Amino acid sequence: MVSDDSGKEIDDWDLYYKENKVEEMPWYEKELDLDLEKEIKSRNISGGKFLDIGTGPGTQAIQLAKLGFESTGADISKNAIEKAAKLAQNVNFVVDDILESSFADNEFDFILDRGCFHVFDASLREKYLNQIKRILKDDGTLFLKVMSKEDTTLSEGRGPNKFSEQEVLDAFESNFDVNSIRPTVYYCRMNPLPKAIFAVIKQKN
Repeated sequence: MVSDDSGKEIDDWDLYYKENKVEEMPWYEKELDLDLEKEIKSRNISGGKFLDIGTGPGTQAIQLAKLGFESTGADISKNAIEKAAKLAQNVNFVVDDILESSFADNEFDFILDRGCFHVFDASLREKYLNQIKRILKDDGTLFLKVMSKEDTTLSEGRGPNKFSEQEVLDAFESNFDVNSIRPTVYYCRMNPLPKAIFAVIKQKN
């Protein structure tokens, strides 16, 4: 279960986004995630359909649109989507549950997950993987950021699930090709920044 700054558990995402300012949420980051920005530049990616799942404040989807991508931001919270949609006209913001996604097969060239996978219990991860594999194009790429087990900024029981690099590999290797995986930080409002893992994951052909 994810908790907020005060340690209170969040069990209703829609209510949370209704009652709180997105700019004050722990995971808020206005600019494009630096790890994603570096990968886009190093891989010379310049266009295509990009999905930001668990878009929340919508900032990542907005920044991707500014780079010229056909950008979609999806979140299970209707209130999050309504708030995000007021910030940009050139982003397709939609309510969607990635575990039961309504997106079409092979719809996206790229997917960013900067906060979904690591909130799911282990029992739900297979559903998540099946949906990612379904909606991602055959040569598509998933950019994944999860909290690291090396992190000490969040005490046990607070925040999302934490992973080692091997645990990320174990979760994805049977269905995808993990191109790269490295330690990093989760860019957000917290100080110090929590330790994280960033992975670039391709469909397995």
